[in-house]
Amino acid sequence: MKILVVSGNYPSLKTPSRGVFVYNLIQQFAKLGHTVNIISPQGLISNIYFNKNKEYGEELGTVYRPKFLNASQKFIFGFNTYRIGELGQIKAVRRIVKKHKIEFDVVYAHFLASAFIAVEALSEYNKPIYAAIGEYNNLEVRKAFYSSAYFSSILGKINGFIAVSPQIRDRLIKYGVKENKIIIKPNAVNLDIFYPRDKLKMRSKYGLPKDKILAIFVGRFIENKGPKMLLNATQNLEGLGLIFVGGGPQILEGNNVVFKDSVISEKVPELLSAADLFVLPTWHEGSCNAIVEAMACGLPIVSSDIPEIHFQCDPSFSILVNPLDIKAIESAIKSVVNNEGRRGEMSKNALEYSKNFEISERAIGILNFIQGKLEE
Repeated sequence: MKILVVSGNYPSLKTPSRGVFVYNLIQQFAKLGHTVNIISPQGLISNIYFNKNKEYGEELGTVYRPKFLNASQKFIFGFNTYRIGELGQIKAVRRIVKKHKIEFDVVYAHFLASAFIAVEALSEYNKPIYAAIGEYNNLEVRKAFYSSAYFSSILGKINGFIAVSPQIRDRLIKYGVKENKIIIKPNAVNLDIFYPRDKLKMRSKYGLPKDKILAIFVGRFIENKGPKMLLNATQNLEGLGLIFVGGGPQILEGNNVVFKDSVISEKVPELLSAADLFVLPTWHEGSCNAIVEAMACGLPIVSSDIPEIHFQCDPSFSILVNPLDIKAIESAIKSVVNNEGRRGEMSKNALEYSKNFEISERAIGILNFIQGKLEE
């Protein structure tokens, strides 16, 4: 197949950590023998610079990054200014397809925002459009940008949906999408990249203490991801060090913080391998890439007692608690930290369970779903 990907969430040299999971999936499409073109519109305000001569990673498709004038998201007399930027992206996608005479059999849009742009930009080509949906809580926010009639109309023009969890499937059905147009495929990981390294070597490489139990957090430093909850829950746990991988507005400081930085994606599995357990007290998720990556590196998981995390985790390697209960988080971490035998068993179980989330299998499942719809 000739696949045209539309995604505003795609990594570049300027933003190497943005949308890496999208990049990894698209590379799998190409490795499976499909021709892939990617259009990733870049806002002029947020992304002025781009080096056209180099690409992020080992790119197996052809990437186009047209510029558009983006705007903030503010309601003014019932109009959301986001729509200005959306119109710019629609025109940018349309312009690239015509300028480069891109031929395609199917459109794969990553996230609902890109799907709406694809429908408006590419409907004249009469090609099927498929949308990957991973943002459960953001669906209602996105819906509020439009009138109910327009929202329903655009959803009706999308031929199929790849939902990362049953919760997102159910929300789409609530919006009027027929169940037979939806497939559930949780986010997955490249097991050739995410696997356990030698713990002591990784600690030496990153200057981490070798005499402590280390807990790692990977994600945005924002309230609803819970890094500060982790920090507060571990204040009284002696012999425990914290690794924070990511960035954001929250200030994370304490005597037990041994590492705090944003790193390129290639370093994430190394830092995961240096740790003893993974902690993410998140409020909500679609399908959490960080959790799958952690289990692929053999880490016990302490995370949130919410449906989306239950769908990803098995009790054999995870402890799920109320993400707003500091005492519950502390107790869960202590139960892992203070029991080396349990920690080892959970690690082994996590590694085995991660085989259910191999990215090539996810890519094949998605492509089979699309191919099956094309043949109907």
